[in-house]
Amino acid sequence: MNAPVSRYVDHAVEGTPVGRCVVLPGRQYTPDGPLLFFATQAALMRGWDVRQVWWEAPERGSLPIVDEMDWVGDQLEEALEGYTGRQLVVGKSLGTLAATRAAAHRLDAAWLTPLLAEPEAAKPLLTYPACQLVVIGSSDPYFSREVLDVLPGTSLVVPGDHVLRVANDAAAMVRSHEQFIRAFDAWLVSMQL
Repeated sequence: MNAPVSRYVDHAVEGTPVGRCVVLPGRQYTPDGPLLFFATQAALMRGWDVRQVWWEAPERGSLPIVDEMDWVGDQLEEALEGYTGRQLVVGKSLGTLAATRAAAHRLDAAWLTPLLAEPEAAKPLLTYPACQLVVIGSSDPYFSREVLDVLPGTSLVVPGDHVLRVANDAAAMVRSHEQFIRAFDAWLVSMQL
């Protein structure tokens, strides 16, 4: 159950950083996937050092969701360890299961395509104690309008599925990613005011 983190890739800004942004991927969506690539670049442009977590996640369905939440939370704890400055987290899909641990640290967080239709996964987002941004595709199988409408913080629904793919419309897919990165960048700026 405690598969080791494959590795960290750290990116540093020149000069004094605002803090560190920890990027948690999905099960099959790595930190170089478009959402996380753009999030990394935006964070760096806004003065955040970035730690990308590259992991070998448990197979889908091999653990109950509460155990997956513990596993992802452990990965977050390890990625945070030793850094004494301000930190924030960006999680995609499986990575959003770190919300309980991130909340315990009161970390600002951007949750990309969270599992809103899974009650255990959505629960920590409903009372998240820090600044949170939630972005999800309108045709994502994990989308729940009922949950999204009561989340604290900022939320954005864009056309697309769980990876913001829009069937048969490449330009719409690019626009969805552009909407995401504009919202994420504005969110980062708002936290620095």
